[in-house]
Amino acid sequence: MMAILIALGSLAGAQQDHFYVPKGLKTPAPALIVTSCTGATKADLDSNKAIADKLGWILATCAGTKNHQDAALNDKYISTTCQSLISKYKIDRSRVYIYGFSGQAVQAMMAVFLHPDKFKGAVAICAHAGAMPYANWEALKDKKFYLISREQDWNLLDNKTMHQAFLENSVSDTLVITPGQHGPKTRRELFEACKWLDRR
Repeated sequence: MMAILIALGSLAGAQQDHFYVPKGLKTPAPALIVTSCTGATKADLDSNKAIADKLGWILATCAGTKNHQDAALNDKYISTTCQSLISKYKIDRSRVYIYGFSGQAVQAMMAVFLHPDKFKGAVAICAHAGAMPYANWEALKDKKFYLISREQDWNLLDNKTMHQAFLENSVSDTLVITPGQHGPKTRRELFEACKWLDRR
C-alpha cells in the first residue's frame, strides 16, 4: 500500500490543508498538526514525512493559522484541521499533538489550553508566554509540552518562566535550550520532540 497524501480546504477562502498517512499504517495512530508563521503548505508536510514514517504518526498541516491574524480565527482553523483528522483518519484521539514556531508556538500552546479534550500536547519552539493566561491547570494534568528556546532567543526568559509554571502545576514538560538566536526548528529537533511525546 502506498502512502496517502491528501489535500483539503480547511475553511472557505483558505489555502489547503494537507494530510499524510505512512504506508502500512493500520491501527489508530498518534497525529501531529504542523503550523507555520505564514500558513503551513505542502512543503511543510513533505519536510516532515520522515518523522511520520519513523514514528508511525499521521501528519497534517494547518494552512489557515498564521502570524498577524486574530488568535480566535487561528484557533478556528486549527480546530477545523483537527476535526478533519478525527473524522477522516484512524487517529488515536488521545494522542493528537500540535507543533509551532514563534507566534505559532504560542498558538499551538493556546490550542491545548483551550481544547484539552482534543489535544494531548504541543511542541513549542521560541514561544513567548502570551498563551499562559488561558492555562487551566486542572485540565492540563495529563498534557505534555516540549519547549525549545535559544541562548539568544528574545523569548528565552519567557520559556524559563513557562517551564517553571508547568513544574509548579505538575504538568509534564521539558525545556531544551540550544545555541543561537530566535529561529525555527531543525528536522532533528522536531523528531526528538515527537519521540519525547511518544514515550509519554
